Amino acid sequence: MGSFFLFGCKSPNNTDSISKLDSICIPVIDSFFQKVESNNYKAAVDDLLLANENIDLEDSGTVAMKDRFAAINQFSGTYRGKSLLKKKSINDDIAVYSYLAKYDKKFYRFIFVFYNNGIKTKIYKFLFDDTAEIEIEESLKLYM
Repeated sequence: MGSFFLFGCKSPNNTDSISKLDSICIPVIDSFFQKVESNNYKAAVDDLLLANENIDLEDSGTVAMKDRFAAINQFSGTYRGKSLLKKKSINDDIAVYSYLAKYDKKFYRFIFVFYNNGIKTKIYKFLFDDTAEIEIEESLKLYM
């Protein structure tokens, strides 16, 4: 009975639980991945970023990021799906979702950061990398 209580009890500060932001953020993320799956990766990124009027699609950093994202989708093979790696939130102010994006030739980590400014929740940042592979290898090493 004691172990049931320990497993069934959640901390009030558990940031992995379902937050109010999930109902706003997850549909945006799902829409993004649906476009990637239909090979419409340019619209996936554009629509994601256009949801925040403060993001300038013509900014050199944004253009470079979009070019790198296009390269992933052109050279990594067919998109094969996603898996949620980690989700964190700070109250109902910030939510970060980290996904494993699977392609034929390799996998990537896609990170979506959302921010609630008190009026509206918007995408704040979209990041992607292939360093998850290194982190997985490091986590699997046996240390004596």
